[in-house]
Amino acid sequence: MSEQHAPAAARGRVALLGLYPADPTRIVGGVEAVVATLAHELAALPGMEVHVLSGSPAVAQITREQHGQVTVHRVPEKRLGRLFLLRTDWWWLRRAIRAVAPDVVHAHGSGAYVDAALSSRLPAVVTVHGVVAQEARLAAQSGGLGTRLRWTFDRIYERYCLARARDIIVISPYLLREFPWLAQRARITAIENPVNAAFFDIHRAPSPATILCPARIIARKGILDLIQAFSQIAAVNSQAELRLAGEVGAEPDYARRCLQAVQAHGLGDRVQFLGSLPAVALREELATCTAVALAAYQETAPVTIAEALAAGCPVVATAVGGVPDMIEDGQTGLLSPAADADALAANLRRLLDDAALTQRLGRAGQAAARARFHPAAVAAQTRALYQRVMRS
Repeated sequence: MSEQHAPAAARGRVALLGLYPADPTRIVGGVEAVVATLAHELAALPGMEVHVLSGSPAVAQITREQHGQVTVHRVPEKRLGRLFLLRTDWWWLRRAIRAVAPDVVHAHGSGAYVDAALSSRLPAVVTVHGVVAQEARLAAQSGGLGTRLRWTFDRIYERYCLARARDIIVISPYLLREFPWLAQRARITAIENPVNAAFFDIHRAPSPATILCPARIIARKGILDLIQAFSQIAAVNSQAELRLAGEVGAEPDYARRCLQAVQAHGLGDRVQFLGSLPAVALREELATCTAVALAAYQETAPVTIAEALAAGCPVVATAVGGVPDMIEDGQTGLLSPAADADALAANLRRLLDDAALTQRLGRAGQAAARARFHPAAVAAQTRALYQRVMRS
């Protein structure tokens, strides 16, 4: 239904600007998971009224949906918005903010959501989720001119938006290493990403040699390296299976290369492409896998790692970006250099061959996750920040 003007602002009304899943049972990407989890956890707190403003190319006017205690406003988003410098997206977001009339605006990302929040002249908080400059560098290695131009625009826009923010949430110390100037221009609050509480309640019954990779099939995630590493494991372990849980449509050429690599190594019946999974199915995969493997070239604070740790599932990952800030090598998981399939395979073999190590890492990882990523704690920290920002 069409957007209607909201009543006068109530104490504790917050507008979260960011990606929100079109289907709440099927979340694509870490930012969607964070926004959805945080919105529902905040809405459960006394006195909080939560609205999510999320861009959608499927709507021509602002529409409103009710998801439990959270009101979701779908805001028009142009498919070729960069041609107009995202001004149309910005205009619609500003209109939605005025209609909601929140006490505080909390933008997730570094683009139009942040620009609209900071332009609203309301108390505003920004959560930075990634480093566009690093992602642009990787995209330039494989993308065409159009891809490079899009990433160049996003990199410049990121700097423009973040330079104007006064209150910033950093989800990882890595962000301050990449943007050291942020601490000189803004008040920094460290709050890590929340994990849906259901992941902490998973009862694990792992299979003997099942490796799960919950990641999109794109070059930045290093899926080809993981397939190469798995081929070494499959050669000596007849029970080993690799399950790739991530959407395949974003980079179809790369997905084709991954399928070809599977066939070239004779692993057709040992590697499963599961596609993007509903949340319930993902939790079932975490309950039965031996370990989670991530071979990415660039990450900030992957929600998939936090979810695996919350489930008590040991993680083998590449030591890139903010991953070493999430995993203590040898204590809560195992780290490998990026683009090193041999090292990745060696760490995976350690887990598959040593049940005691697997169990120890799983228990330690889950204890760390409960202290760091439980949504109740993250929501409480976030609300406290809102109160400080509104008083300032």
